[in-house]
Amino acid sequence: MIKKLFILSVLFFSFSILKAQNITIVNNGKSDYCIVVPAKASTYEMTAAKLLQEYIQKISKCELPIVTDKNQSKKQEILIGLTNRTKDNIIKNKKKTLKEDGYYLFTNEEKLLILGGSGKGIIYGVTGFLEDYLHCRRYSQTYEFIPAKGTITIPMIDDTQIPPADIRIVHCEFTKDSTYEYFRKLVEIKDIWNDGAYHGYFVHTLQRIIPSDKYFKTHPEYFSVVNGVRVPWGQYCLSNPEVLKVAIAHMKEQITKHPNIKYWSVSQNDNYYSCECDNCKAIDLEEGSPSGLMIRFVNEIAKAFPDKVITTLAYQYTRKPPLKTKPLDNVMITLCTIELNRSKPIETDTSSAGFCKEIIDWGKLTKKIMLWDYETEFSSSFGPFPLYNTLQPNIQFFTKNNVMAHFQQCNGKHSENFGELKCYLLSKLLWNPYADVDIIINDFMNGFYGDAAMYLRQYFDMLHSECKKADIHLDIYGNPVWLAQNILSDINMIKYNQLFDKAEKAVASNPEVLGRVKAARLPIMFSAMEIAKSDLFGPRGWYREVNGKYVKKPEMNKMLEDFYALCKHDSIQALNEKGLTPEFYYNSTLRTIDVQVEGNLAFKKKVLCYPQPDPKYYGMGPQLLTNGVRGNEDYKINWLGWEDLDASIVVDMDSITTMNEVSISTLHLPDVWIIHPTSVVCLVSDDNINYKFVDDLKPDADLKYKTDIHNFTFNLKNTKAKYIKFNLTSVKKLPLWHAYKGSKAWIFVDEITVK
Repeated sequence: MIKKLFILSVLFFSFSILKAQNITIVNNGKSDYCIVVPAKASTYEMTAAKLLQEYIQKISKCELPIVTDKNQSKKQEILIGLTNRTKDNIIKNKKKTLKEDGYYLFTNEEKLLILGGSGKGIIYGVTGFLEDYLHCRRYSQTYEFIPAKGTITIPMIDDTQIPPADIRIVHCEFTKDSTYEYFRKLVEIKDIWNDGAYHGYFVHTLQRIIPSDKYFKTHPEYFSVVNGVRVPWGQYCLSNPEVLKVAIAHMKEQITKHPNIKYWSVSQNDNYYSCECDNCKAIDLEEGSPSGLMIRFVNEIAKAFPDKVITTLAYQYTRKPPLKTKPLDNVMITLCTIELNRSKPIETDTSSAGFCKEIIDWGKLTKKIMLWDYETEFSSSFGPFPLYNTLQPNIQFFTKNNVMAHFQQCNGKHSENFGELKCYLLSKLLWNPYADVDIIINDFMNGFYGDAAMYLRQYFDMLHSECKKADIHLDIYGNPVWLAQNILSDINMIKYNQLFDKAEKAVASNPEVLGRVKAARLPIMFSAMEIAKSDLFGPRGWYREVNGKYVKKPEMNKMLEDFYALCKHDSIQALNEKGLTPEFYYNSTLRTIDVQVEGNLAFKKKVLCYPQPDPKYYGMGPQLLTNGVRGNEDYKINWLGWEDLDASIVVDMDSITTMNEVSISTLHLPDVWIIHPTSVVCLVSDDNINYKFVDDLKPDADLKYKTDIHNFTFNLKNTKAKYIKFNLTSVKKLPLWHAYKGSKAWIFVDEITVK
């Protein structure tokens, strides 16, 4: 029953008497049909007419002429929009029900009517007709399927489609192609928030509206009180009426210059530092959340511009809805799912219960909610990310809670984790949340991968099955190494590669499809290399032991070369959100695997940690500290982490050993709250009970936001001992210079060497 709310099929009018008959538009490459547009056709209507003409010609090699409705009417016509052939008021009233993007397809006798809403509905009507009735497919911006046939016959059609969401953004590279965007019935940020070359106000805009470098020196009272002091790097004192005046004046100036933009964001900066002054705190207490003051502020701006939609964030400290204040009708709330688990549907995942309550409560306050959702792994875009089982239930959950706009940040790219499929499926579900997902996936697999489809589907299904079996938290800032014991276990990786071997063999004679299959394999190659780098000398590492010496596995070297060559062939620009290029990854990997273990007495020695590292940054466990591999700036690999804790680390050298020098490395990466320890103390012992002090070393004092890896090196001067202990003292809380001062800090530790 719910499905009918979104995809309606009605039988309520006709031009004359509806006759159930097929219509032949093209017969053996010839046609008497023309495409009729209004005499004063809109840009969208002309785009729709030309698109229909183009694809009918591609299918049948027959080009239908485009004429205006000033031409004399004839039996065989395809009508685009409200022409003078459609004088019936019921038709005109029908158009009003289609909102902006809905469409209506209707046949009568030998005519086909394509009617669209006030926006791009007429274009979507054409692409919907091409997909649903002529079986065309646009799978990516570069590949489409066009059935070649000289005769085009369609059945009787009476088809109304209205999407539940007014704004449907799937953030990917493919929508830069307008034809792809039309077929997928999507928009981009620029279509809604921009005005040509002018970049409008989309998110985190208060700094742009009230710049701290312009106002803080002369008006510090405009800015947040944090720990008793006004600061320029936090939020704003929204209870100050002067702040509202400045904001309205700024918005008036911008809106006057760009009147065509309907949506404008007035939203908090990307930090937690809301104002703690007495007035702001009193309102926060009254509203039960800082969101109350934010909504009061935004409502006043919305009142000043009643013909615009003012968007704001329910994010971080403002995500909990207010107790009293409701957003005005022209205010849209943007909710964000950034921290949620991606392996399970949000509504049924107990770890997402807090978010579920918040979206339900916001849905009680407003019918205008935008959902900012995530379907990508930012830190490791080319690691497998099996979340497809969550897409439909999540979109259904959002829809029933008044989400009328979607920003689906899947960052879809060619070769990236079935990037084309992800965008294709998301677009289908945003149009109809109750579509049959299996049919869509199979249609895509068969069309995009041809004879390899069955093997790619088996791989796809196995990934999701293993993810469900592992019952893990799938994190958008994760890494393949985290999945090495479950989804990407050694046994599973063998099976995945066997399926890809079969897939490549099945399409070996088709270079174009073979290239797509090889691109789909890249995440498995990337994962194998990342896992191998995390334990270079282990069973899944880059080296094997031969006659007592470690030599590189030739198959791993070949994998790296093949991976880099495929990335170059497919013009892949980045492997993660921060812009890690394939070239940099290739050279960095060469450096990582070029290690020497001779002379390192600590290599593979037993390590104990007190307390144990945090499970999120446990990796291969304490033995990671003596595996011969040094960590780099990627803190998710080859590092152990502790949050808000000191740590003690003990190395067991097996026997009394003469040592001249020992070292241990720590990471300083303040952007992700990792701070060098304030002190590292080294001690040695023969019995692991009585320890002798060696030295107490401290890191550089003035690093602040500079990234740094520090080697704490201790001179032992031929000391003999069996055990080495390192006591690391954490800052525990982020220091005063940090934007998030007072929050819990981490210490990260890596390679221990003994000479």
